[in-house]
Amino acid sequence: MKKLILIILPILLLTGLNAVEFEISGENRVRAAMYNDSAETDGAHVDNRFNIGFDSQFHRNLSFRVAAEIGDLVWGNGGGSISTGADIHFTEINFNYLIDAIDANIIVGQQYWMDRMGLVMDDYFSGIMLNKRFGANINTEFAWMKGREGSRYTKDDYDVFMAHAMIDGDAPMGMYVFFGKDDLFDYDNLSLMPYISLEMGAASLDATIFMDMQMATDTEMGFGGAVKAKMDMDVLELGMDVLVASENGLTTVSPWYQNGLYIYGIGKHHDGLNLYWNTPYEGNTDLFASVVGSVRAPLKEAMTLFGAFGYLADMGMEFNAGLEYELIPDLLMMSAYGAYGIHDNETNNYILGTSMKIEF
Repeated sequence: MKKLILIILPILLLTGLNAVEFEISGENRVRAAMYNDSAETDGAHVDNRFNIGFDSQFHRNLSFRVAAEIGDLVWGNGGGSISTGADIHFTEINFNYLIDAIDANIIVGQQYWMDRMGLVMDDYFSGIMLNKRFGANINTEFAWMKGREGSRYTKDDYDVFMAHAMIDGDAPMGMYVFFGKDDLFDYDNLSLMPYISLEMGAASLDATIFMDMQMATDTEMGFGGAVKAKMDMDVLELGMDVLVASENGLTTVSPWYQNGLYIYGIGKHHDGLNLYWNTPYEGNTDLFASVVGSVRAPLKEAMTLFGAFGYLADMGMEFNAGLEYELIPDLLMMSAYGAYGIHDNETNNYILGTSMKIEF
């Protein structure tokens, strides 16, 4: 803890004294869950995680961000008392500079980024990001992401290069291009991901398709796509999530694709047990498909019921449901949820959990 204070205190002094603007944001989540594993062995744990970020505007052309995560701390597992040592690491340390000459922003350092659906990446990375707008409707991003630094004197690094262009409008559309180069395993990949977003009154639809060329000893091709649809009828919100991937699927960097399930995926209130999910659209040996339907129903202003049912080919099916309650609007949220899954091998899994989250 002393080391953390010694690191954060100078940062606070620097940003507080010299910044034109200074903002603090963060999130704290406490979660308790009961569940069983793939062998149907029962278990449970309580954990908490705290994220905090500091944003400083030194100049109209220059801003700085630093963010840290304390956790995830599992109660009674070496992190029950902060003084005994906690899992503390910095997730973001970067500066954002506006280059007047080309009217573009460059972000250098550790930063956060995700593609539209989190299929390839939804995580922090070390590298450089350039944002440039062309005209009123075209926005572009270019990035170099350092996936792995091996020995500094050996050609064994992993680098990912990304380009993204989006056209704004009534139906925003765009394209992601990823090129990954892994010198350690002599593996390259080229991914193309066009997408479109549509809104038609109370209905909305996001669709992404992908083509992935995987170049190693042999060259393999993967194809697939994902669709997320919603229908908001005021008293009820219906959703549909479909993901399909051919053999070989898609090369990912650090994905966090949320299909709304807890046992066979990742849901809003639980990070996922990863019993059977494990990004099955990457390197899959056969056709993969998942279909998930969801519903949300406000009971009153601060309380909402939700649920989902999903089926994954060659894996299983899951039903989950829960309740959200805003204890303090836009600040403190409480949720309770449960899920039940039936695997194709007739293994039955469950999860029961509650979470409290502060966002500021």
